[in-house]
Amino acid sequence: MTFWSARAWLWLTPARPAPGSARLSNRLGLWFAHAYVIGLFGTLAGAYFFQFGLWEYPCPMCLLQRMFFLLGTLGPAWIIARSRKGEVTTREWAAGWGWAIAAALIGSIVSATQVLMHIVPPDPGYASALFGLHLYTWALIAFLAAALAAAGALFLTPRAEPLDAGLASPALRRAGAVTLAVLLAFAASNLIACFFLQGFAWQMPATPPATFFTDLGL
Repeated sequence: MTFWSARAWLWLTPARPAPGSARLSNRLGLWFAHAYVIGLFGTLAGAYFFQFGLWEYPCPMCLLQRMFFLLGTLGPAWIIARSRKGEVTTREWAAGWGWAIAAALIGSIVSATQVLMHIVPPDPGYASALFGLHLYTWALIAFLAAALAAAGALFLTPRAEPLDAGLASPALRRAGAVTLAVLLAFAASNLIACFFLQGFAWQMPATPPATFFTDLGL
């Protein structure tokens, strides 16, 4: 092992702090989990704007991508929930981010499939575009970025794992309650949004007609 590789190894694998002595990097690791969850919720909020603000209804594949965005938040959200009860172990930290990577990669496959469905001209694509790209293309970018971010959190595990930072920091305890509440709100709202779109039908058509609103004459 060369001198520089040895220094890099020591930087990545610092001595594990004693209980009650979480470093700034450990607190930042937990804050990053919060930012990751809120960032994925931001993509869902954008989808809600197109659905309820511009009345552009998502297709079944769009809804499937929403599901994987929600699934992607569960791993980091579990880390946040654990941090409010005790010290987060390395295994729990790695499992949470591994879940996030898996959800992001599978979601990116769904998004890439929809991109390929509309990539051949003169297909105009589904729904309107944002800055020249359709929402499923933005979803593909977001999924890949999320996978890279989660992989970065795993790579920096020795310095970023929260340890007992969630218990030692009142701000992190309050933020944990807020982030988990937002998770429940988005999960419930996504269920309601799907119900408004599908109505009482068991299977959603390829081009959703917003049956619930249509039945109401809206």
